[in-house]
Formats: sequence, C-alpha cells, structure tokens
Amino acid sequence: MRRRQVQSLRDRPPLHLPRRPGVLVPADPGDGGVSLEEALSSALAGRVALVGIGNRLRGDDGVGSALAGRLAEAGVPRVFDGQELPEDMVARVAATSPDTVLLVDAVDLGAEPGSVALIDGDQTMSYLPTTHRIPSELLMQVLERATGARCLLLGVQPAGTGFGRAMSPEVSASLEALAELLAGMLGPGPTPGAAVPTEES
Repeated sequence: MRRRQVQSLRDRPPLHLPRRPGVLVPADPGDGGVSLEEALSSALAGRVALVGIGNRLRGDDGVGSALAGRLAEAGVPRVFDGQELPEDMVARVAATSPDTVLLVDAVDLGAEPGSVALIDGDQTMSYLPTTHRIPSELLMQVLERATGARCLLLGVQPAGTGFGRAMSPEVSASLEALAELLAGMLGPGPTPGAAVPTEES
C-alpha cells in the first residue's frame, strides 16, 4: 500500500508521515483524496470478523474495545472484544470462517490524536501498540494461519493512555465516526452479543 495523508477524524489540516507505510486516511479527504469509507470498503472483503483491543480503564487505549462494544450493541455479527488478551479470541474468530479479520487498537502513528491508519499485516513493524501486549504483527500472523483470512489493523492515534484517564475528545470523536461507519458497512446480524468474549457467532 502507498502512504497517504493522514488527519484526525476531527477537522484538521492534513500532515505527512515519512517512512511510515500504510493507508493513512482522513474522514473527509477533499478533492482527489481517499476517504476512510473508501479505504475500508475496498479492504473489507467477504465475511468480516472484527477484534477490538484495549483497556477501557486506560483512556484512549480502550478505543478498540469500546468500538467492539458499540458494534455488538448495533447487532453487527462476528465482533469480538479482545480487551488486553486478543490472542484468546483466535479460536473463536476462526470458528466464524472469516475472509477478512480487522483488528482495532490504539497505535502510536506519530500523528495527531484521533488520526486513523489502515495497515496491512506486513507493515505493522513500523508502528507500536500503546500498551504491552502481544505484538500486532505476531497476532495477525497467528490469525492468518488459524483462519486463512487477510488480516488488517485499524490503528487510532491516542492522546493519553494513563490508568483512570477518560478517553480524549479527539479519540472519542473518531470512535463515534468509526462506529457509525462500520455499523453501516458490516450491517446488523442475528447475534448482537458477539462482543462478549465467550461468543463465537
């Protein structure tokens, strides 16, 4: 994938991230740009499983977990809340026979808070998760072997991940935009409780 401009899902001037691979996309790219919706639409093929990652007690670190909860409440199928142990979801994700697996996590993109990057598995070495968990590239390799699916990482730039902190306004705005966008794209399903860690549908 080629590098593209990135900006928060809140209105900001675009910026460049040199030597950082991935599709780095604004919510509203203006003339000639690629929107977040377009990037996700082209990447999320077939049956999609989504795994949210993060600790909701650590401010912006919880964005992936919070997004999984929102999508489950909306009835989106094959959504899993991996919290801080996403590796525990591998067998359950594999049981849904996905074509694409999308991980969502707070990631240090070197960008402004709330910025979003869609990253292929072989590009995750250029980015760091915000807390000490299984490395994203290793988790994606395990998921690819277990499912045969293409794995992608949707990273959100945090402002702060300290224990007991509230989610920042920038990341909260991105969370709301992603929840609305992905709920519309992935659609409701028959298993609205799928974000519960024991759910396998």
